[in-house]
Amino acid sequence: MNTHQSEQVARPNAAANVPYRTGADSFGIPCPSPVYRAPNAAIVLSASGGLGTSTFAALLAQTLHGLYDDRDFALVDADLSGGGLDVLLGVESELGVLLNAVTAPLGEVDGAALRRRLTAWDGVDVLSSRPWICPMPQDWEIAVTICALAELYDMVVVDAGRAGYSPGEAIPLPLKGSAMILLVELSVLGTVRAQACIEALTGRGSRRSSDRCATLANRTASGTVTEDDIALVGVLPPTARASARGVIGADEAAEYLGIDVLCSIQPDTRLCAAILEGTGLLKPNRANAKALRTVASWLDARRTGSARPAGSWGRR
Repeated sequence: MNTHQSEQVARPNAAANVPYRTGADSFGIPCPSPVYRAPNAAIVLSASGGLGTSTFAALLAQTLHGLYDDRDFALVDADLSGGGLDVLLGVESELGVLLNAVTAPLGEVDGAALRRRLTAWDGVDVLSSRPWICPMPQDWEIAVTICALAELYDMVVVDAGRAGYSPGEAIPLPLKGSAMILLVELSVLGTVRAQACIEALTGRGSRRSSDRCATLANRTASGTVTEDDIALVGVLPPTARASARGVIGADEAAEYLGIDVLCSIQPDTRLCAAILEGTGLLKPNRANAKALRTVASWLDARRTGSARPAGSWGRR
């Protein structure tokens, strides 16, 4: 059987655990949208297109495995408008199950059964997707899948593609407590887009808003993402140097966004060439490898509760 196309991984559960969509039941009582907790998941998003979100997520998972080889890591392709992470990694010929085939008809996924069917890549278990083969699962089904894997792995890195600009649409998954790694192009337009994404993720109003303090209190009560959950990674525009006109420094971007930029990624022509040729991912250059280790260390410190918050309202 070709598991890429037809195999499903699910486990029945009590009907009480069936997630409800936003709306009302038959008695007209509003049913809140469910939110799933995955504190050991790292959601990788980009504020602009073309920043290499999938590549960064894969290299981050690889870096985590290299630094902490006594732990287990998984990589999930939840880019609903992209997909094809297995092709990027050069493991498309492996018969691993795809996210497209995973269902949670009664609200739960059998993580152990799913784990046995994942594709292995450089010490990391991969759950890829191909939206062009068949429809992707609903957002809550993907969230349930990530939570099921998070119970079995020390860290689950999720490629979530491009972030949205509207509250409730910034991240396509109803997850709570996860680390958010936002890739930001170090340009004027890139930082403006990142600001919109951060405001959508956190639910905060404009930083120039007179009711921002009230917004912060409301956000904390509602349990949405906080600045301490977010790590910003600057990405230099392609073919640009750090000193080129139009490129914003990491400190300047952090000042504008109100959250520290953890590190910066530089263009890597050798790596880009390998991706375009379809030969799989190469090791990152020295500067980018250092940046990836910085993010991995932040995630590890956050996991153990010793992380210095990446977010900082003190810049206001």
